[in-house]
Amino acid sequence: MMFRPLAVAFVLACCALTSCKTIEPANGTLQDMQEWATPEPLDRLSPANEQRRAKAEMVRWVERYLKHEYRVIGRRFVLTAPGSTDGAAIGSKAHQFATQNLGGAMQIDGWFEDVDYRIFLWAFDDGSPRYVAFVWSNNFLPDTRERTLVGYFELVRIANADVHQTDDHPDAEGVR
Repeated sequence: MMFRPLAVAFVLACCALTSCKTIEPANGTLQDMQEWATPEPLDRLSPANEQRRAKAEMVRWVERYLKHEYRVIGRRFVLTAPGSTDGAAIGSKAHQFATQNLGGAMQIDGWFEDVDYRIFLWAFDDGSPRYVAFVWSNNFLPDTRERTLVGYFELVRIANADVHQTDDHPDAEGVR
């Protein structure tokens, strides 16, 4: 009986002394890239229930832009500071993080190809191919005091890219 309270006290003490995290985010890569490129407090992580339509549209756009050869499997959204037009600076920081810190190789630089969004896509060859994209909306979101939506995405290449997906992505409305 005495052992159980002692074990609990020991675990709590270890966590308190080492500042350990008991729950890691589902995708640390996206979080690390976001924190590097769009630091808070002026830019802020967007809660799941905020701007759902804009987030779903961004996910759909990413998959359309990439010709449905990739599927978004992880996402993280940030709203920039009010009135911010620092898209190029944030994109540059994301590129620096992806290439220098993670060893990624640029696959797509769609910075000036679209009127609504800008995209970078990197590939990482760490045993199993994986891809990360940075997407910046060129337009301020309505009712946000001129905030812009920035998305960080983890993608997988679809095995049979000849079979095109529809724009009705099953996950589109459940974005985070």
